[in-house]
Amino acid sequence: MLAYEGVQAAVNAPPAELAIAPVLPMHFRKGQIELKLFTTIATLGIPQDITLQELRIESFFPMDETTAAVLRGWAESAASARSAAG
Repeated sequence: MLAYEGVQAAVNAPPAELAIAPVLPMHFRKGQIELKLFTTIATLGIPQDITLQELRIESFFPMDETTAAVLRGWAESAASARSAAG
């Protein structure tokens, strides 16, 4: 990944904003689509249960209404495609 143009500079750049919130925002952009998400990670089990101790569930949530609308649109398109195929 570091061989791609601009990646090394982005890795070495200081953060654009200070992380003062309990979540880390994630911004994705491709073409005209921009998504702003935050993530949570849930850990299941107890320390004595080695199988559950290793299980983690990561969930992503929209940080703004624009991102929520894009994700709802994608979900509706996928549901329409499934119903048309079935």
